[in-house]
Amino acid sequence: MKNKILSYLFIIIGGCFSAAAFGLFILPQNFAAGGVTGLALILSSFIALPVSWLVLGINLILFILGWIFVGKEFVLKTLIMTFLFPLLLDVFSTVSVFKDLSADPLLSSVLAGCMLGLGSGLILHANGSSGGFDILGVILNKKFRIPVSIIMYICDFVIILCQAVQKPLLPTMYGILVILCCSIFTNKIITYGESQVQLLIFSKKREDICHNLLETFDTGLTLLDGETGYKKKDTQVILTILPYNKVSGVKKMIYTVDPYAFTVICEVNYVGGRGYSIMR
Repeated sequence: MKNKILSYLFIIIGGCFSAAAFGLFILPQNFAAGGVTGLALILSSFIALPVSWLVLGINLILFILGWIFVGKEFVLKTLIMTFLFPLLLDVFSTVSVFKDLSADPLLSSVLAGCMLGLGSGLILHANGSSGGFDILGVILNKKFRIPVSIIMYICDFVIILCQAVQKPLLPTMYGILVILCCSIFTNKIITYGESQVQLLIFSKKREDICHNLLETFDTGLTLLDGETGYKKKDTQVILTILPYNKVSGVKKMIYTVDPYAFTVICEVNYVGGRGYSIMR
């Protein structure tokens, strides 16, 4: 029950950040925008209604389609954002506290992308949905087996392209910058707390290094069979996954045991299984 309440709280907070990005920066700067809000911006040129009302109308249509073609179990997860986002968008559009920041279009695009990415990341981290074209993607995926991500990319591309025809080039490019920043930040939020470091260790003193990894640093390891490239000798490579806070100590240990060890360190976005997501 506690986890369920926490997930809904994340969805609401994420919705606040997403609406703030549009209300404080994207709409005042007239940036090109993707998603349902971008479609609402296009329609606002022909329909004399506030953007928030148009967003609500589009979300309701997609919500009904999702209810018919996908089922209530899925669309109920999008119910919060369907109604909350247009309301928050209206609220943040009237806030003038960040007027000085929004005067700089480059700063506005970066801030908007980070806030939008943070909001989207929190919603996805809570297994929620922001509604909108997410629902359309799920419907087409169910009916025609088209990947949801492809549907989302196509929708955003078409909407940005339509706005590019109406807007000057500069606001369109800033809008693309917002989308890029959003993608990077969303990925960071989704993988937060799950990122680890992979070490590949090539050493003639691998037994001593293995002993230290197992006993001193309490980390698992795997020995991979290999062959040296020049002398064609059989060898074994140590593979281990570490949290960031152990990397410095492990590196110091390796080069204390073998100053000539060859070590490769790579970032890993997710690690699952026994010892990580499953108890040992």
